[in-house]
Amino acid sequence: MATGATRIRPVARDGRTREQDVLSAVHVPWRLESREPGDCRPGGGEIGWMRAHELTRSRIVESAAAPVGGRRGPEEIARTEDEWIVALIQLRGRMVIGGGEETVELRPGGVVVWDSTAPVWFDIKKKDHKRSVFFPREFLSTLCPTLDARPMVELPSADPAVGLFRAVTADVARYAPELDDTGRHASSRALAELLVACLRPRVLHGRAALQAALFKRACAHVEGRLEDPDLSPGVLAAELKVPLRTLQDVFAQRGHTVRGYVKALRLGRAHVELSRADGRGVTEIAFAVGFANAGHFSRSFHERYGASPREVRATALSRQRRGAP
Repeated sequence: MATGATRIRPVARDGRTREQDVLSAVHVPWRLESREPGDCRPGGGEIGWMRAHELTRSRIVESAAAPVGGRRGPEEIARTEDEWIVALIQLRGRMVIGGGEETVELRPGGVVVWDSTAPVWFDIKKKDHKRSVFFPREFLSTLCPTLDARPMVELPSADPAVGLFRAVTADVARYAPELDDTGRHASSRALAELLVACLRPRVLHGRAALQAALFKRACAHVEGRLEDPDLSPGVLAAELKVPLRTLQDVFAQRGHTVRGYVKALRLGRAHVELSRADGRGVTEIAFAVGFANAGHFSRSFHERYGASPREVRATALSRQRRGAP
């Protein structure tokens, strides 16, 4: 069923207004600031309106607003009861929306998908009208298990699937007040499946690109910290600011474990150093490449190369005496 249109004003000095409370219930919590000339005072004039159409597993929110800015930071995210994936369709006007490293300028027909659990901001440049479809993250993930963790994805306006999603959303919004439970359930499912059809190729591409970038960053980080015996998978994940499970999955997809990759890199560097025959002892080299135990280093080295560190060093010294390359 549809709610009546709710008039929205900027946030008052104490951070709360009745309209702001309604906004949080109809949409999600935002911190709003008016952009209209002469109306930049907190608690100033009316910014716009919005109305919601509740479906069984989604919600369509229609809204119109004068130039206004909004931001969802840690405080607003903490006050959001559920986790949502939101598809925003720009109908009229112009706005800029950003999250993470993404910034998108939306004009009529533009569509962007954003995540309610990540910080996001918007700036309406010209009085606008838009339609947003809210899907519970858990529900959408059942249809698209590879749903990306990126906070924002822009969908190409010219894509036929995106055009169909816009058209069906408009029809559902039009008839939503008259639909029974069966109709609302079917509409919700149809919108979710259409959005997934639009997202899937971009999610897969985006996910692969993000994973490749994370693997490259992790490898570079390991190279720079190889001599540190305390460099564990957990420490590496914390320094890269990613969940340990995410880091482990990225390495597993490439046939490694994090710990195994670090160990192999240390052994490889140790082999290079031993082959130089520069006068350093085996234990000194073991510690220099990050091993904390000389016995463990020797066993691991023999398993990897079929010879002990001392044998490799002796061979290198022998070549050096003979003047061999």
